[in-house]
Amino acid sequence: MTLILLAFAFVLGACIGSFLNVVIVRLPREESLWRRGSHCMACGAPVAAYDNLPIISYLVLRGRCRACGARFSARYAVVELLTALLFAATFCYRFEAVFPYLNVGTYPPWHVTRAAVVPWLSDCVLFSTLLAMTAIDAVYLIIPMEITATGFLAGFALSLAYPAMREAATLLQTMAACGIALSVGGGLFMLVRWLGALWFKREALGLGDVHLTLMLALFMNWRQMLLTLFLSALLGSVGGITMKLAQRRVHWRFEIPYGPYIAAAALLAYFWGGALTRWYLHLCSL
Repeated sequence: MTLILLAFAFVLGACIGSFLNVVIVRLPREESLWRRGSHCMACGAPVAAYDNLPIISYLVLRGRCRACGARFSARYAVVELLTALLFAATFCYRFEAVFPYLNVGTYPPWHVTRAAVVPWLSDCVLFSTLLAMTAIDAVYLIIPMEITATGFLAGFALSLAYPAMREAATLLQTMAACGIALSVGGGLFMLVRWLGALWFKREALGLGDVHLTLMLALFMNWRQMLLTLFLSALLGSVGGITMKLAQRRVHWRFEIPYGPYIAAAALLAYFWGGALTRWYLHLCSL
């Protein structure tokens, strides 16, 4: 039973990854996500259902369109595989308390099931939105409001569905925790945006980045938001210096997509924030 559910999580992740590819391709072009089925971007030929199987179809067709032979980006398979692996990995982690019941053929109590399902859905939603946002921002230097707004609403709904995920016991405490995280995350990034514009005499942090932090606040507590701010600045500095050296630029006035660095920092804070904080405090005490 456990292996069946794990396989289900993997397949579900691959299917979600396939939809994320649609979002990544169409959203920046302002195309509908629903009105037209999957099609080749080179010749416009529709992709048949048997050629639209996540991961498998890419390998079978060797990354090419069956109709015209145009090469598909490897990103399609990478996004599907990454999403599938993370869905399966987080399923193993979140459902650890459920597995003993399933292994003996009994149904787990509702409180045990909810404590596994809601956090797992939170993991999946957060990773999916960050992955789509990263792929878009890396190419187009934009963070679509559709992604951050969807993540914001999903995060709020999941927080209300399981207050313990926000270290709260009641809905009122959950809303208070969300408000504190929003104030800390959104407020600090707005402050950085204002100070950066004042110092550099131009926009130093896009409004889309601020919207992204507001979404993240619905998945993380205020301590994780602080860690995200610190880690994103660290990763962004390393990335900016590396890009400057690689492109041999003589000045610093060039744009880099900051969303991917926020996403990477957020995932580190979300999954390993406690361990990183304890390691840092231990390092400071030496």
